[in-house]
Amino acid sequence: MIDSNYRGPNLTRATLDSIDITDIMKEAYGEGNNWDGKLWKFNQIFGNESNGKKFYCEFHSEEGRKYWFHGFIEDKNQYFHPPLV
Repeated sequence: MIDSNYRGPNLTRATLDSIDITDIMKEAYGEGNNWDGKLWKFNQIFGNESNGKKFYCEFHSEEGRKYWFHGFIEDKNQYFHPPLV
């Protein structure tokens, strides 16, 4: 893992191949909305069976703005680089 100083909006929804994984993602995102200060690999967040799966993440700021991103996991051992909002 690599350290990070990111702070972001509240995670409100996360899916892996249309399966709700919001609670799992919230654990990695952390109480400070900063991915617990780490840069995670795909398998550390989405599991060892995540190759070839699609993910979606949705966030809402305190000002009411909605942010989202999605992607496809080609290699579970690569770092997950979520965009900063």
